[in-house]
Amino acid sequence: MPRTTVVICTFNRPGPLARAIATARAQALPPGEAAEVLVVDNSPDSNARAAVEAMAALPGLPLRYLAVAEPNISLARNAGVAASVGERVAFLDDDERCEPGWLHALVTTQQDTGADLVCGVVLPEFPEGPPAWDPTGRSYERRLSWPTGTPLTLRHDESVSGRWIGTGNSLLLRATCLDDAAPFDPALGRCGGEDFDLFLRLFERGRRFVWCAEAVVHELVPADRATLSYMRRRNFRTGQVYGTVVLRRSPAPLRDGLLMAAKGVVQLGVVGLRWALAGGGRAAALQSVKFTEVAGKVTWWRLARASRA
Repeated sequence: MPRTTVVICTFNRPGPLARAIATARAQALPPGEAAEVLVVDNSPDSNARAAVEAMAALPGLPLRYLAVAEPNISLARNAGVAASVGERVAFLDDDERCEPGWLHALVTTQQDTGADLVCGVVLPEFPEGPPAWDPTGRSYERRLSWPTGTPLTLRHDESVSGRWIGTGNSLLLRATCLDDAAPFDPALGRCGGEDFDLFLRLFERGRRFVWCAEAVVHELVPADRATLSYMRRRNFRTGQVYGTVVLRRSPAPLRDGLLMAAKGVVQLGVVGLRWALAGGGRAAALQSVKFTEVAGKVTWWRLARASRA
C-alpha cells in the first residue's frame, strides 16, 4: 500500500497539469516506500477527467482521479486528504513540475528528522523571460541557503526568500497535521489564506516544520503574473489574508484589529518613505510591493467580508 499520496489540486490548467502529473509519477522512492498520485479536479465540469484517466494507463506511480465540482481550494484539498491512503500527504500545485529526486528527498527528510511538515524549494520559470522589475526572479522563489533539516517557523525572513512556506511542495504527516475532519477551512477556500490558517494552527500545537533543500519544484509564471502590478495585487491580498486569519483566531478581534491597524499605519509611513527615497529601479519596485502588503493588513476586514459572502 502507498505510504505517501501526492495530491495535485487543479482548476482549468490542462497543459501545466499534464506536466505536473508526468514529473510526479516519474519519482523514485527510498527502499520499502511506495507512493501514488491523486488529482483532485476542482472545475465544475470535471474537464481534467479524460486526460488524467488516459495518463493513468502510462507507466509510472499509480494515478487516481477525484472530482470536486464546487470551486473552493479548501474543499478540493480536504477531499484529497480524505481520499489519500498514505500516512504522508505531499502537495504539488498544478503549475509546478518536480525535479527527479523530489519525493525521495521529502520522504527521507521526514524520516530522518521526524518532522511533522517538510517544505522544499520553489523556483520560478518565466516562459517569456524574467520581469524587468525583478530580473533575478527572487520575488517569486522559495529558496533558502539553509541545510536540510533546519527548523522553520511562520516568521518570514525576507533576507532569505521572496516567498515563505506554503502548501505547494510540502509534505505533511496525516496523523499529526491532517487529523481534523476538514484541515483546510472552507470559509477561506475562495478568498485565500487556508494554508496559512492551517500552518498557524499546527505551529500553535507544537508541530515541527523543517526545510528540505533537495526537494525542488519549478513553478510556471506566465507573462500576466510577471508584472509589477500583479505582484502588488498579490501582496496586497497576502496582507489581507494575514490580517483575516490572525483576527479570526483572536480572542479579542476588535482590540487586536485596532492594534493591527495602528501598527499598519506606522509601517505604511516607514515603507512609504523608503519607497520615496529609493528613487527608482528594482529597489523602488520592491518597496512598492512591500507597501501594498502593509496596506492589505490595514484593510484586512475587506477580505474577511468577502470570505463570508
